[in-house]
Amino acid sequence: MKTLYVSDLDGTLLNKDQQISKDSIRILNELIEEGVRFTVATARTPATVVPILDEVNIDLPVALMNGVLIYDINKKEYIEINHIEKSIADKVIKVFESKAKDMFIYGIENERLNVYYKGFSNESEQKYYEERCNSPLKTFVKIKSYDEISSDVRIINFVIIDEYENVKTIYDELFKIKEMTVNFYEDIYSEGHYFLDAYTSKASKGLAIKELSKYISHDKLVCFGDNVNDIPMFEVADECYAVENAAESLKQMATKVIGNNNNDAVAEFIKEQETVSKSN
Repeated sequence: MKTLYVSDLDGTLLNKDQQISKDSIRILNELIEEGVRFTVATARTPATVVPILDEVNIDLPVALMNGVLIYDINKKEYIEINHIEKSIADKVIKVFESKAKDMFIYGIENERLNVYYKGFSNESEQKYYEERCNSPLKTFVKIKSYDEISSDVRIINFVIIDEYENVKTIYDELFKIKEMTVNFYEDIYSEGHYFLDAYTSKASKGLAIKELSKYISHDKLVCFGDNVNDIPMFEVADECYAVENAAESLKQMATKVIGNNNNDAVAEFIKEQETVSKSN
């Protein structure tokens, strides 16, 4: 039986320092060398995923931005892009403007990923920008008005990080737009702040994994995650495992709860499963 293992990154495969440990890298590379099928599904963009996975010899496409993108990490090419229709993107922008809240708008123009922004309302958003602004695979573009974004840009995502009430108010409004999927959860890297991202309802980690089936043959799907945006891929998996530090709602769905993200739980679990499989 051909098993495909798919792992989330933040809070799952990555440790508290937003890195894959040397032990996890070694284990995963040994498994991949032996023919194990392994890839990732994450909310991150190519700009941060490429350097994070630089030492992991992944030879399969990856699902990025919660399934908005299918990406060839070796060729650094977009395979599939699920963008937001302009009329819907305009409706989303109006919601943010009605709440006097600026946002990060991710868009692709001529196969280049840009992030449009007007400013920052808190230190968490400033930190978010500073950690990402120097990537060769992504350009931050400061604008005075959202009207400056060219009609040629395929908008794919909206992001804010703020206090609970500010984010919840916007979430409630965006949730009413049926063409959009909205994720809203506490930011694991900024205590007291909440992260919101919104993208087309035509995309999710679950739908992306189905798309990956075009490129990766497998008989069994095993997924790993820690947060609510992993629910769609848990729903399509044959087996789904939540790390010990996962949200309670995800643990309730899981086949089993495994170790902590800081203790190489995903890599160790896959190694153990493959060892058992060989012995049988």
